[in-house]
Amino acid sequence: MKRLLSLLFVLTVCISGLKANINLILDYTTFYLADKNQPYVEFYLSINGKSLYYQFTEDSLKQAQVEITYLIEKGEEVVSFEKFQLNSPKYGPEDARLDLVDLKRVFFPNDPEAEYTYTLIARDLVSGQTVESSEKLRMNSFKKGSLSVSEILLANNVIAAEGSSLFEKNGYDIVPSFTHFYGMNDESMFYYIEVYNSAKSLGKGSLFLMECSVVSTEDNQVIASLKTYKRMTAAPVIPVIQSFNLKDLPTGKYDLLITLKNRENEEIASQSIRFHRSNPNLKDYSAVRTENTFVDSLNNQAQLTDYIKCLAPISSASELQYAKNQVNYGDIKLMQQYFLNFWKERDINKPDEAWFEYKQEVEKVNELFGYGNIQGYQTERGRVYLQYGPPSSMQNVPYQRDTYPYSVWQYYNLNGQTNRKFVFYSPSMEMLGYEVLHSNVPGEIKNPNWEFKLISRGNPNLNNAAETPEGAIIQEEARDLWDNPR
Repeated sequence: MKRLLSLLFVLTVCISGLKANINLILDYTTFYLADKNQPYVEFYLSINGKSLYYQFTEDSLKQAQVEITYLIEKGEEVVSFEKFQLNSPKYGPEDARLDLVDLKRVFFPNDPEAEYTYTLIARDLVSGQTVESSEKLRMNSFKKGSLSVSEILLANNVIAAEGSSLFEKNGYDIVPSFTHFYGMNDESMFYYIEVYNSAKSLGKGSLFLMECSVVSTEDNQVIASLKTYKRMTAAPVIPVIQSFNLKDLPTGKYDLLITLKNRENEEIASQSIRFHRSNPNLKDYSAVRTENTFVDSLNNQAQLTDYIKCLAPISSASELQYAKNQVNYGDIKLMQQYFLNFWKERDINKPDEAWFEYKQEVEKVNELFGYGNIQGYQTERGRVYLQYGPPSSMQNVPYQRDTYPYSVWQYYNLNGQTNRKFVFYSPSMEMLGYEVLHSNVPGEIKNPNWEFKLISRGNPNLNNAAETPEGAIIQEEARDLWDNPR
């Protein structure tokens, strides 16, 4: 379910010749008390402190006061009604006006057919002005005893809680992102979600997978560098707090997508939420001059497209996104500017030589790993080869009883780390369509049960989600190649 900003009010009024803007933002997230079979909604309210009127207090300071009313209705029936007053801190003449924030939890009977409406009324007690709006309440569906997930709560910050606080949840202070907007100074996006009844649905202690990814709404493509996997152990309730680094994410609209999968890799639950990113710090390539450079001769669109695509293994997330946009747009000039700038950033003095050296490696990779209509640089082995260089040793095992075809690579030294390794395998039994199965390189797939996965070809009923016991050897030949590469 895609969840957008629920409510944004801006009220402009004139009092005594002065213009005042009462600015409020209301957002909400649906959660569930699984042991009581009761859903509840958390309402997050933020009022711009600069938009309120302030009056003098007895101690000659200034304070704003706002009366808030929440009304939840089911048809003609009033389900919940609450009225309370929010007071700002007391300010001196030079003090900055902070926003007023509040969180309210409203509990509901678990009735998936029920339709609710909520009304928010906010009255500035100093100016007398009132904001009122009603909207249909979106409710998540929870079935008693069945696996389900809460909605996603986007957060501006997550810190360990010290005592009780307004936004405390499972030992953490989770400050909501009221706008779902991340500007140029926001390098991280935190998010929180709860998983319910996985033990009842999958069996206590069963393993399942949580896949988290960021998807561009423009072309529905997953941002490759913003995709994570988390192995979960079934329990009654599992709270999850994670984050993504947005530093290299370009300006645009995106969906955060969370998918749960069982051991058969089947989707069993999912949730999504939209957010906006503004990142003007990313480079503008339009000023790059390409005249009398090596890219001048690259004026064939198909060839230039292929050259740009082959840079993917050594590109940053922002470069990948920009390159994809330019390829889709198809402007030769902009593609040339991007391509030249890419290599200038690698070698400012001799970008042409840097490209030609890399191009030779791409040609090797295409020869070694390409098949059918798939270029070698588009394969996992090609990507690893180009990203990290040729391995120090490579052992291919295309035929072995009861195992998928596999290959073990070792790097004696990789970015200052010794004895880094990869296991590739071909689950489709195509001798060239290999995927990374396991690696001890930071940032790559780490799969503790890789041996189970490798031998599941000859053992279709094998629990390949089970973790390899400490010291156990599941596939002797493959483990020997991993422990003793040659």
